[in-house]
Amino acid sequence: MQRRYVGAFAALAAALWGGLLFPSPPPCPDEEVSRLSADFQQALPQELTISCRGQLLRDRDTFFWSLFTDHFGSNPNTPYMWMALPAFGFLLPSPMWHVQPQDAVVLLARRPPEVEYFSFTSFALWVPRRGLQFSSLGDSVNNLNLKETQDHIFAHVLTASNRTFTLVEEALVKSGLPKSAINLAVIPSDVGGLFQDWTHFETVLRLFRFRDQAKGDAYLQSHYPVVYLKGSHGDSTMLPTRPYKDRAHVSNGHERMLEQDFMKHNSQMLANVGSDFGRDFGDAKPLRFTPLMIQGLECLRHNTECLGDCPDAAYYGPNVHEDSDGVDMLKLSSDDELHVVSLVNHRHLNISVYGNLAVLRSWKPTLSKTRMSIRATSLGVTSFEFPEERFISWAFTRNPAHCHHLRDSVHGCSLLDAHVSRESFLTYCERIYLNPVTGTGPNWSDLLPAHLFHLRPASAPRVASPTARVASVPPLPLRVFDGTQALQFSHVVKTGGESLELYLGALSEPGAPRLDYGPCRRAAAAHAPGNLAEAARKASGCEAAAGVVSFALCGLNCECCASDLSGAFRGVLLRSPRAHALSVFTHCHGAHHNSWGRILEDVPQYLAEGILRATEMSCGSYCTSFAEDWEANLGEQLLAERQDVSPVRVIPWARNMQSHALTCSVANGSLGQHFRTLSERVDVEEALESLQQFHWVGLTDLMEQSVCLLHFQHNGTLPAACDCRSEADALRIPRFAHGVQQRDPETLPEDLLRQLDEFTAVDARLFAKALRLLLGRLRFVELQTGAQLLPCLPWRRLWRSTRYVPGLWAAPEVLAE
Repeated sequence: MQRRYVGAFAALAAALWGGLLFPSPPPCPDEEVSRLSADFQQALPQELTISCRGQLLRDRDTFFWSLFTDHFGSNPNTPYMWMALPAFGFLLPSPMWHVQPQDAVVLLARRPPEVEYFSFTSFALWVPRRGLQFSSLGDSVNNLNLKETQDHIFAHVLTASNRTFTLVEEALVKSGLPKSAINLAVIPSDVGGLFQDWTHFETVLRLFRFRDQAKGDAYLQSHYPVVYLKGSHGDSTMLPTRPYKDRAHVSNGHERMLEQDFMKHNSQMLANVGSDFGRDFGDAKPLRFTPLMIQGLECLRHNTECLGDCPDAAYYGPNVHEDSDGVDMLKLSSDDELHVVSLVNHRHLNISVYGNLAVLRSWKPTLSKTRMSIRATSLGVTSFEFPEERFISWAFTRNPAHCHHLRDSVHGCSLLDAHVSRESFLTYCERIYLNPVTGTGPNWSDLLPAHLFHLRPASAPRVASPTARVASVPPLPLRVFDGTQALQFSHVVKTGGESLELYLGALSEPGAPRLDYGPCRRAAAAHAPGNLAEAARKASGCEAAAGVVSFALCGLNCECCASDLSGAFRGVLLRSPRAHALSVFTHCHGAHHNSWGRILEDVPQYLAEGILRATEMSCGSYCTSFAEDWEANLGEQLLAERQDVSPVRVIPWARNMQSHALTCSVANGSLGQHFRTLSERVDVEEALESLQQFHWVGLTDLMEQSVCLLHFQHNGTLPAACDCRSEADALRIPRFAHGVQQRDPETLPEDLLRQLDEFTAVDARLFAKALRLLLGRLRFVELQTGAQLLPCLPWRRLWRSTRYVPGLWAAPEVLAE
């Protein structure tokens, strides 16, 4: 036993000694560079000795240090590499290392495969007595100024010593590399007292967009050799500090002359966005981005932090003021607001080779320009994603519906929730890289920076629609109650019933509409299994489980078969078929691919979903497959629908589920709206007839207008916010997402959309009828009250999201008769 422990300890010690204490970099696969490295090391004079060896390594592949790759405002979707040397000369690879005045760090490598932009930038990263300064030491070595051979091989030398550089240069030339391929980065000896403070340095390689990704991936694993050379020559002559190049140049492009055109673009963009929301954003004021003029040498001189400044870039952001150290952060906390950033496409105008707009986050409401503490996110947009247009607009929001609405009004839309929590503060950074004329950062005075618009659709004035749209809607009479009748609501799953319940539950004024759950509970009790033991004894475990689930969901959530309910004031919410089917499927997929965050956010929902998953197992029928990718999963499920022979279909989202909910009856042998047997068929005429039995019919697609109609039918009055001419805030109807991301049907391939439409053809006819009912009844309310309800409908958005419904539209935004 004792020998076993001694042997294990010896093996561990050997592993530590050979791997941790003296790690050996993997060999470089580039044979020509490897030969050059070997020849260079042989050619070194006695005054230079190799202290340790390292490699050019991708940041995310570096043990421990990969944890910090997004912590310093890094660019979105951009690979970074750094010269990694053993920490303290003998530990695991580290991107930062201390350099003595007579020492040097040398990289031998080949030019990266074709990219839009790359640069090597050296930094004074960490100064023990002053903290994380992260300040550049001078201009970058980039794709426009790199010195290299005809075979694209080069050396990068970082040192402060004149004599050391001379010796390194001689050794490189002796090994076969010409002087014209040697790039020097100087450590300033007269700025910031870097050698007195035991400063740790870093050299970072930024790589933006490989033309050939396979070659790019190989380069990221190239392991080009890095050596730390210790100088012992005793010569204290230092290299002069190199100032940054002047960014001004007679041949520079100038964007300022485009300012009027940029303002016109913004006005048109706001008009288009307003049309999508039925709101007037003409008074929205831009928050103009201003330059954050940080340069590493200045940060070192004034003992401030630069957060990894790139000399090849110009930085801009909101709330950056020349005469103030504070930078106020932004916040986007609710689903009722969004940011739209308009910016110049600098790359299209040949002012820069690359640019991006990045989202940054912080827990502090105000940042310091000189002591900045901010974190990057992976969210952002790059100039490679821009169309070939002079001006670009991009929306940022927490509400997926906004991205759906704005598809034709902005060039893109990004969701924040997965990247910035609602409690966090955020800001944006516009980064503009490399003037192709000067080979350095663009000149600030030549640039036209971005504008940010903070839009709140709910509180913006309404916009009236053209008369032709309203005139195409004939009025339909409706029944108005006296305010004493509660709504007997038939809750079709995933049509917004929870949102309606939350909205009505929050109303405190006397006589406000309310829900009556009594009919649902009576229906559940009337058709409940005698007891669980009796249900368990049924021949089919599937039917027993389905019966128990339907009993519970009908009694607790009014998710009953509509035919089993009755009442004096009946109502239902429906939804456009593509949106409904995809919403149910997405919820199913989310329930089968849970996260701890989603579980803890709503534990009762998780338990209910667990019961449904158990029912799926009992029936051998699943509403989703187990593929992680939701779109691939959707395709698999639609294919499986054609082959499914399960006697009971659980959550039949692709089988006209809304029409099924309106026509099924537990009293007549159905298992409930969440289940469908092979023998059940949905008849379109029966579904349309069932729809006519409801006094109130609302649509999730027009939720605000539907609720306005509910108010009127309840007691003959309208909230002030329902009138298009009113300046009152819009009705605040909560959004209930069940912890899953809303998906936009328009993003799906045409073949999947065709299949969805085929499977939901009855629901499409049901929706068309429901929409005409809703619009006709709203028109009737207008004639009765003098209020304007239809002119501020989001007609453009409605048409765009439902134009696939057969026979619904005669022309864009004009209903068919």
